Amino acid sequence: MIVNNIHYRPMQAPERPLVTQMIKALYDEDPEGHPLPEAHISRTFEQLSAHPDYGTILVFEFEKQIIGYAVLINFWSNEYGGIVLSIDELYIVPEFRSQGIATHFIQYLHDTKFNNAVALELEVIPYNTRALKLYKKLGFETSNRHHLLW
Repeated sequence: MIVNNIHYRPMQAPERPLVTQMIKALYDEDPEGHPLPEAHISRTFEQLSAHPDYGTILVFEFEKQIIGYAVLINFWSNEYGGIVLSIDELYIVPEFRSQGIATHFIQYLHDTKFNNAVALELEVIPYNTRALKLYKKLGFETSNRHHLLW
């Protein structure tokens, strides 16, 4: 089983170009989205490197090949009484999808209480019904709140 041979680890500086390609691919897959400026990606790398308390970028490594990544952001929640770990981005290259990797990764975050998180949080695009079904199966609940940006 492939998931037993995947290692999740912090991204290293030499891997930035590859992870940048994956980030662009993630945003290209969103038909309602917009291209993400490379300057935003660079700032994310810089901020998370300079301030690890903000979060981290983990890469998914299989047989010395990077097959995915996740951007994880920490935030304190008074409501939940601790750190909530936001799965800001999760991407697996197409040829490795549908093999249980996302399930394994999210279960890993939950089981290890990654960054001492008391809860996991994520967003899903409404038309991505496959991902939504997976997240609900894993135990995520749909919030009755609206996500607003200004």
